[in-house]
Amino acid sequence: MKRSLSLGLALLAPALLATGLARAHHSFAMFDGNRVVVLRGAMLSFSFLNPHAWISIVVPSGTDAAEGRWDVEATSTAALAAQGIRGDTFKVGDKLTIGIRPLKDGRRGGSMVFVVDSNGKAYGADPEGFGLKPEDLKPQ
Repeated sequence: MKRSLSLGLALLAPALLATGLARAHHSFAMFDGNRVVVLRGAMLSFSFLNPHAWISIVVPSGTDAAEGRWDVEATSTAALAAQGIRGDTFKVGDKLTIGIRPLKDGRRGGSMVFVVDSNGKAYGADPEGFGLKPEDLKPQ
């Protein structure tokens, strides 16, 4: 009995450690959950890969966000597909508006909240939930 209990605990420890690591990996502590920053620009790349897809966008000067390349972490490909986003939904050069939860450390990056394409179609969270009108978010 004592040996089987020891064996059970020995097998349980790695499982608990793995659970803790998975939770740490999925922490959103690096993002400012109190703000949504709106990026407007041209898509540089779209990596439709698990565990998280990435969108890179070049924001020109004269917008509300800092000029330059912004890297935006999205969710899994399955979650994006449920929102209507596939690997070929966005193309390099497409004009996009992306709402993000920005990085707290001030680097140009964040977590995707929504994307609006050049046709005015919104993906992800409803921009109106943040006091934004989808028609005002259509990229130029």
